[in-house]
Amino acid sequence: MEHVYFIGIAGGSCSGKTTLARELARRLGESDTAGISIDSYYLGLSAADRQEIERYNFDHPDALDHKLLTDHLKKLAAGEAVERPVYDFTTHTRTSRVERMEPVPFVIVEGLFPLYWEAVRALLGTKVFIDAPHEVCLNRRLERDTTERGRPREEVIRRYNEMARPMYEKYVLPSKRFADVVIDGERLYEEGVAAVMAHIDSNRAA
Repeated sequence: MEHVYFIGIAGGSCSGKTTLARELARRLGESDTAGISIDSYYLGLSAADRQEIERYNFDHPDALDHKLLTDHLKKLAAGEAVERPVYDFTTHTRTSRVERMEPVPFVIVEGLFPLYWEAVRALLGTKVFIDAPHEVCLNRRLERDTTERGRPREEVIRRYNEMARPMYEKYVLPSKRFADVVIDGERLYEEGVAAVMAHIDSNRAA
């Protein structure tokens, strides 16, 4: 198989990273593209009680197993298959299940921190940052977490204001300077996807 080309998509919580990743996969060819959500690499809180969970900051880089993520990306780059962890967001635990992933021509890595971790960033051929206003991200997060993850509305708002927003300002936003393409999270389809595809094509042709 030809060299694996990694695309990193970073941005705030619910800025549109997954939406962009899905559209890129459609355009690149779904049989030639695989996605890795950094959220799958949460360390998990299997032994934590309710109070510990309420205080735990899931939006901090240390909440994620970036060493395992980096190892998996390097293995894919070397043509080896990996077994991605499966994380249960309702129980805040990493399950015993894994998902086998074979190397494919394009691998999209999306989450809060693909441009923050230097070891991950160094593997990316195209680095994307999505900008979206906090009010847009909070509304999207409310919809996702209350419907898909069963979280109370008040908890979602508290976590966003006390954890997600401050961590974005401290860790995520500064990684924007490493991006090859910066796009508007509210206009992904108008111009964002085209800009990312143009960078991929030009970089691979170089």
